[in-house]
Amino acid sequence: MSINQHQFEQLTEMGISLWQHRTCDTPNDNVLVKPKNYLNIDFNDLASQQLFNDILLALNLSVGEVNHQNDHLDLGLFNWYFTAIPHNQIQWVEQQLFTPSITEMSKSPMLKKQLWQLLTEQTQ
Repeated sequence: MSINQHQFEQLTEMGISLWQHRTCDTPNDNVLVKPKNYLNIDFNDLASQQLFNDILLALNLSVGEVNHQNDHLDLGLFNWYFTAIPHNQIQWVEQQLFTPSITEMSKSPMLKKQLWQLLTEQTQ
């Protein structure tokens, strides 16, 4: 389920935290979480890159509003993961954005276009 900014703020004010369903494989009653291949984030390096700053500007965010977690960035309405798996597609799943590294995206006009289209669709 997707919510807008106003709904998110109302839920936050009421003390309701949002959660997301995680997919798991469950053979023989043993829960095996699918391996995650996320890149480590050097936030200082990321904040110095023009593409990252342009994305924040488009989302009306500042670097100070981004919460750096162990394996992702928390941008308030969604979490942003940088994946180590080489692919040429950007994905949005349940308020989570999965992309290649900023460096890889900045080299590819196709990835940048895909990112802008996805952010426009999901954050409006």
